[in-house]
Amino acid sequence: MIAVLRAAVVGALYLFGPHAPAAAEWIVDAGESRIAFSGTHTGRTFAGSFRNWMADITFNPDDLVASKAVVRIDLSSATTGDATYDKTLPTADWLDTARTATADFETASFRSIAPSRYEANGTLEMRGAKLPVTMVFDLRIDGDTAWMSGRASLKRLDFGIGKISDAEGTWVSLDIPLEVTLVARRKP
Repeated sequence: MIAVLRAAVVGALYLFGPHAPAAAEWIVDAGESRIAFSGTHTGRTFAGSFRNWMADITFNPDDLVASKAVVRIDLSSATTGDATYDKTLPTADWLDTARTATADFETASFRSIAPSRYEANGTLEMRGAKLPVTMVFDLRIDGDTAWMSGRASLKRLDFGIGKISDAEGTWVSLDIPLEVTLVARRKP
């Protein structure tokens, strides 16, 4: 019995002490990853993505407390493939890229909600507003490669997006879903 207790204590010290597995740093494969947005305009669905962004990710499913992600999105890189939308997005009433070049998301915490499913709670700073955002994501790690697929939703008026021309949501949906897909490799 004493030997079993001693083994349990030694095991706990290893797992939670200075030898605990550290949260791994991950390098995102930009060519295989995407940050996308969608919504409706006059009842018609539109979709777009940001071509330029970067992410610093430190994550270990066994050490969520030490895990962290910081994402910086170049707002001027938003594209939908529709010339009218792409011309409107950078304007002062929408993404206001002349005044605010980036949107920055930083996690405050991660929580496991099911096997291979997590919740990232953080703050999104965009257009002078800094608000909480929660993203639910699925994660699969195989060796040194990770695949992540996550979803969040923004209320565009919370960030002042389209507030002057469409505050009622008559033309453009008030809720803007975000979808993030990442492929990342463990930093050596």
